[in-house]
Amino acid sequence: MATSRSLRRLRARRSRGGIALLVVIAAVMFLTVLVTDIDFGSRVRFVAAAHTRDASQAYWIASSGMSLYRLVLMGNKQMGSYLTKNKEMCSYVSLMGVSCADPLLTFFPFISSGMLRSMLVSGGDVEEGDVDALLATGQASEATTEASLEKASSRFGKKSFLDFTGDFTTKAQGEDCKVNVSALASHTSPISEDPTYKMLDALMSGEENDAWLQDHSLTKLDLIGNLADWVDTDSDVASGNGGYEDGKYSNLLSPYLAKNAPFDSTQEIRLVDGWQDSVWERWGDKLTIYGSKKINITCADKEVLKMMMRAYSEGAITTDAEADHAIALLEQWKADGNVIASCDDFITALTTEGGYTLSSDFKNNCTARNTVYTVQSTGVVGSVQVTITAVIDQSKSDAGRVKYWRVE
Repeated sequence: MATSRSLRRLRARRSRGGIALLVVIAAVMFLTVLVTDIDFGSRVRFVAAAHTRDASQAYWIASSGMSLYRLVLMGNKQMGSYLTKNKEMCSYVSLMGVSCADPLLTFFPFISSGMLRSMLVSGGDVEEGDVDALLATGQASEATTEASLEKASSRFGKKSFLDFTGDFTTKAQGEDCKVNVSALASHTSPISEDPTYKMLDALMSGEENDAWLQDHSLTKLDLIGNLADWVDTDSDVASGNGGYEDGKYSNLLSPYLAKNAPFDSTQEIRLVDGWQDSVWERWGDKLTIYGSKKINITCADKEVLKMMMRAYSEGAITTDAEADHAIALLEQWKADGNVIASCDDFITALTTEGGYTLSSDFKNNCTARNTVYTVQSTGVVGSVQVTITAVIDQSKSDAGRVKYWRVE
């Protein structure tokens, strides 16, 4: 009997021992999961906080680059005004490859903290070894950065003006070098007589463009008319083909209406019927919604210059070969030591070299200066990058007015 009771007690103790072991294991597992979760959450919050810190620093670094370049634009306008009035000086700097209208933009197509650091260390000249890195990344080498901090601190007190974590790169381009499609808001009737229509029609002309449009079942009249329908205030189809302008958008998967108001950004053009994908890729970089509605022939690219010659040469320049030949004549004119710093210079070059005559409307749609610039400043801190894009209108003041501001 006693032996039987002893066995039962032994079995009970063993049973309670197994339960205790399970409780301990469960407790250890719970604490492990809890600690792991706390550790993971802490890491996530730390990384998020670090990212927010870097993003804030990157924004203000980009903003500093933007402010610095706005100073460059102020000096650019004042110097450009002087050069355009002083023909002798303008001719001299033009022979050096400097634009009379945008002299500082010629010298500083971009500004970066890396470039400033390299110039500070080298006494004004960027070392050849840093040039490729500056063009690729906008950043100087680590050795140059450290040396710039040492030199700057002795010149600007204890705190260097370049003593910050991260880098910025800022660049600008003139918007008057492109076709301002906003001018179509007040288009004539018929639209084919509108000056902006004529320029866009010329931009899309030539054998290569004609074949491309035919392959894509598109017409210049419809594409340009759709731009006009987006910004004009009526509901009539500007191309004259009849119909209701909102009909192009009402049957879309996500329907919307023609805006009948000015564009808010250049990217908004891609909402216009026909101006998506391949059409935008082909001509989008030639369009703008800002500027004087005239073409600055001193900074326009070759395709835009061909457009101006096709539009105003009274039919003398129409084919691709004729347009290429006219561009070659302009290049030869400049190679012979002449300058094209004004609309009159452009006319003289074409008349002298090729015997071309441009219509009187050419001067009404030509300019030699920019009034609006798009400035893009990118700040980088660690792996975080912040880009500020601003449109600065200098038509009424040297300081300029911000017409568009975007942070991404």
